[in-house]
Amino acid sequence: MQGADQGLRERKKVETREALRAAAIRLFLERGPSAVTVNDICEAALVSRRTFFNYFESKEAAVFAWDQRLSDEFASRLAARPSHEPPLTALRRAMDGVLPSFAAQTGWPARKKLFSACPELRTKIMDAVFRLETRLVDVLTDRLGCPAGSLYPRLLAAATGSAFRAAFTTWSPETGIKGLQLLIDQAFDHLAAGLTVPAS
Repeated sequence: MQGADQGLRERKKVETREALRAAAIRLFLERGPSAVTVNDICEAALVSRRTFFNYFESKEAAVFAWDQRLSDEFASRLAARPSHEPPLTALRRAMDGVLPSFAAQTGWPARKKLFSACPELRTKIMDAVFRLETRLVDVLTDRLGCPAGSLYPRLLAAATGSAFRAAFTTWSPETGIKGLQLLIDQAFDHLAAGLTVPAS
């Protein structure tokens, strides 16, 4: 019974998170981000401000593709990868593990339209990516036994962030999460090959 209750609570959390995302995306598209407040999003999603801030740190964070929860999951999965795996392989497999959580989000066509229509959101998106890369640097530094401040873990983390961004911006939501997975695989293959020019 306890397991069923936990499952119900988790489903409710997912439903609330997605309701807030959908409300934020719709309002941002209708009015523009600067004309939308957290209260507006809460009213549209029928939740309190307190509930909103249990899920997101700002109104912009509600529409991000990659939030703090996913960053935490990615870092945890990377830390748990076998120590003998090459770093790029470990990063790739950790991302594979996070994609189901990413795929559970909804409203991708509208969200991609929003990112194109509202360039002011891009700085916020980059902030989220930078925070993820910082988390990965810490895990990679520990995993590789590098001195603090070393270049190599930072380069690996930045390459991973760039691979995901390139795949995501190329992705057509109509292809589903499998289409995104294929692009991510291709991006990591290019990194592993040293970014040599692919055969035409």
